[in-house]
Amino acid sequence: MLARWRGLVALGLALVTGQGAWAQTANPMLKAHAAGIRDAAHERNVSLGRLDIAVEQLGSVVETTISAAFVNPEAAQLEGDFRLTLPEGAVVTGYALDIGGQMVDGVLVDRPRAKAVYEARVRQRIDPGLAEVSADNVFSTRVYPIWPGRGRTIRVRFVAPVGAGGWRLPLGFDGAVGDWSIRIHGSGTVAKPLVTLGETPLAITTDGEGWGGVVSGKDRPLSGALAIAPARAADLVVSTHHNGERDLELGGDLPAVTGNEMTPAHLRIYWDRSRSRLKADTAREIAVVRATIDRWHPAKVELVAFNSSGAQTKSVTTAGEAAAWLGALDYRGATGFAPLSLGGPADRCLIFTDGRATIDRDATITPRCPLDVVSSAGSDDRAWLGHLARVHGGQLILLGDDPAAALALLQAGGPGVIAVTDRDDRPLPFVQLATAQGRWAVLVRAPGFGPVKIRLGAGQELIRAIDGGGETPAFDGPGALLAQDALATLGATEQRDAYVALSRRYGIASPSLSFLLLESVGDYLNAKIDPPATLPSEWRDDYARQRKAMEADDARIAQRHFDQLLREWQDEVAWWKTRFDPAARPNRIATSRSFDRTGPPPTTVVTPPPMVNVPSAAPPPPPPPPPPPAPEIFVMSAPGAPPAPAAPPAPRISQATDNIAVTGAATRMTPAAPSVQIDAWQPARPYLELYDGKPADFAERFREAEARHGALPNFYLDTAAWLARRGRVAEASEMVLSALDLPTADDTTLGMVADRLERYGDWDRAVELRERQAVLDPDRPQPRRLLALTLARRAAVRPAQAKADLTRAITLLYEVATSPQAESWDGIDLIALNEANAMLPRLRKLGGKVEMDPRLVMLLDVDVRVVIDWTTDGSDMDLWVDEPTRERAIYNNNRTAIGGRLSRDMTQGYGPEEYMIRAAPPGTYTAQADVFAPDRIDPNGATILTAHLFRNFGRANETVDSVDIELKRDEKGARMIGRIVVPGKPVSSRIPAKDAVPLP
Repeated sequence: MLARWRGLVALGLALVTGQGAWAQTANPMLKAHAAGIRDAAHERNVSLGRLDIAVEQLGSVVETTISAAFVNPEAAQLEGDFRLTLPEGAVVTGYALDIGGQMVDGVLVDRPRAKAVYEARVRQRIDPGLAEVSADNVFSTRVYPIWPGRGRTIRVRFVAPVGAGGWRLPLGFDGAVGDWSIRIHGSGTVAKPLVTLGETPLAITTDGEGWGGVVSGKDRPLSGALAIAPARAADLVVSTHHNGERDLELGGDLPAVTGNEMTPAHLRIYWDRSRSRLKADTAREIAVVRATIDRWHPAKVELVAFNSSGAQTKSVTTAGEAAAWLGALDYRGATGFAPLSLGGPADRCLIFTDGRATIDRDATITPRCPLDVVSSAGSDDRAWLGHLARVHGGQLILLGDDPAAALALLQAGGPGVIAVTDRDDRPLPFVQLATAQGRWAVLVRAPGFGPVKIRLGAGQELIRAIDGGGETPAFDGPGALLAQDALATLGATEQRDAYVALSRRYGIASPSLSFLLLESVGDYLNAKIDPPATLPSEWRDDYARQRKAMEADDARIAQRHFDQLLREWQDEVAWWKTRFDPAARPNRIATSRSFDRTGPPPTTVVTPPPMVNVPSAAPPPPPPPPPPPAPEIFVMSAPGAPPAPAAPPAPRISQATDNIAVTGAATRMTPAAPSVQIDAWQPARPYLELYDGKPADFAERFREAEARHGALPNFYLDTAAWLARRGRVAEASEMVLSALDLPTADDTTLGMVADRLERYGDWDRAVELRERQAVLDPDRPQPRRLLALTLARRAAVRPAQAKADLTRAITLLYEVATSPQAESWDGIDLIALNEANAMLPRLRKLGGKVEMDPRLVMLLDVDVRVVIDWTTDGSDMDLWVDEPTRERAIYNNNRTAIGGRLSRDMTQGYGPEEYMIRAAPPGTYTAQADVFAPDRIDPNGATILTAHLFRNFGRANETVDSVDIELKRDEKGARMIGRIVVPGKPVSSRIPAKDAVPLP
């Protein structure tokens, strides 16, 4: 029967197996940059002086240690980038860097925090090391400095299983390596395996402890994959992890299958069509679908293509129909598994996916059928996919180099091992290993006492005695793979504390946890990161003493912060109570050259509010000369309080100037409402021009553009904005969610996508992404503040959950305000406290309350408020607002004569900065962002600055408009945000300023 099965699929696979061949690319890759500035102009030469690869195999698991010495031929210090594509299923378990001639291990830190600490040290010219693992199975490290003449050395360690197709580490370095060596040793196999480097077999010899071999070279290229062919492991292999736990590898023969093959009458195929699968080996997967349908001939075949937008379904009767429909799908949106719960019962289900959920991660998955999972790429989340299959009565099928073998597993039906327990039937953690046909193998955490029970899918139960005596080899591989399997059930953010604790126990890096290594005890103290255990003992003792002293001082620091906050809040309340003379003489006229460029004044569009009988107001005076040309600006109107439940209507466009004019409602103290003008200039993107050329052909032109530009999040954000401007909001949401599925997506991407989803009315997903960003980046206050603001905006459109959302939002903001923050974020406390107070009246109307110090409670509503924040660290952005009197509110003139108030200058990145004026005199208020010092080493390149222009902040008729401005790496100077026009007759400012007096 197996021969018939293999023959059936041979033709279907012949045309596509070549597509799975490994392309010869540089691995590892090494680059260097001067001064840590990561662009082409600062690229420098660097080479590998030495590369040592040590491979240890025990049973079916391989642990690899790579040491690489960088050589810097330049005269200046360099930052090095080292990238290594890992074997399938690899788990990185260690990273070290030489400091003072000694290899020191890195410690696992939340990725955003690790990146921020590393880059701060690079800016200070202090030794740091950063190592990360991407979702597509690539290890990368950034090292600074690489010394001229001396270089630096790194060490990385990882473990991986030997799959059904073997173990493979691709190698191919551009240029010669000074010295290189490969040492391999193994045990726990029935016979020594075939080991090759490229096409050349390595000489493998046996000894009393196993088998091994060595190969080396000098001053010549290293190319060709290092590969270990599959070999049968012993039925029992015992090892001890460095943390003291014992692990087992158990294996054996599966019982022979008797009787006729069970064929389903109703077959359902779930097909992941999210963006992450754009480059998947779908041709081979479709061949599997064809072969399966041709083999089973089910009476009903149901195809379900799913992504973040839901499911598309198709019923077919033939394998050809199925292949044609699946082959025509577009791959777009984020990966979410909620649609798997929508179908009715079926006899059997298959799912083709990478298993990397990027949205709706708390969705319950309840397919009403036995579910087999097919994985075609080593970068798939196979730990989670294995759990998905086991929970739903199926098996994980790896579509490796021998698809016919994978199909035979599918035909056999039922997993090899369905449970492993101790002698008292308590479940033991286990991971199934890929094996040859007719075999089973698992990794198991050894019980404290007694034998192990193994329950097979065929109903058979085996009992294996475990020898508790004698020494066992020290080997971390099985323990790391078991831990990685457990991490898949926790989720990177859903159970964060448990996830981090387990990762650190086994030293496992992941896309959300990076290895960070610092130079001194002071660096670890300043970063509040515990140093590694391998740090010299005198360093650790010094750290412990200083850390204890710092903790004893925490209470005093908290009280000092609160006292300072109280004084500053009282000062802000006093400002708000002050009546300022609208005709006061300006303190500082806006006379900078960058601002006073001549040009025609913009057309002002002001619509008076309905139902207000007032005399016609005189037109406002001409605004001051316009600022320099706007940068790449993406304009999306965002609802304020209360926001619209769906996407906002398209803004009104002034044909004369291409300015967007959005008119607010009337205020309590002015005869007509302020209006906002935002320059709607389009970014110069070739793909947007391509879409504009023929909008009717968008689908075809998008595919063309995606092939060239689809590696960066901004491509999907730009395209989403293009769709939204044409009223295609559902497509815009799907498009922007695609950015989450990129291998480069990080916590910054979460925030960017969340911001767009808010504007498209997808509140729940916006909150989900803000929650994840706050969990992944717990040290910065900005993610918690942005989460609070998103919750408050959702509360305005979701009455049923408004009380809970507002309670949490105010609590978050109050915590941000009252908790001591790093000096870099000085000023965010007052802004957060102001925002919390603006929400309190809404919560009180709902019968809710939040415990706040009464001295910090007061609503400071204002006519005009402008807030900016941005996406990069190390960036100094300055908010400028030019008032109708031509006085500029700026960091060195943060209190204006007519009552404008500017928050503290946030010089280190992210923001926010805030401008407010309680009683705004008539005229034009022009907001700009000055790029004083852009971040030149952030790998994301461009900075996205978001500005929010409020009218009637803190009042029932509050409205807000938002604008995103892209700031390229080397751009400096003023950038236009927008204008707020307060209607009415301007007040002359020729009279001397009068003393301000408090309002009654």
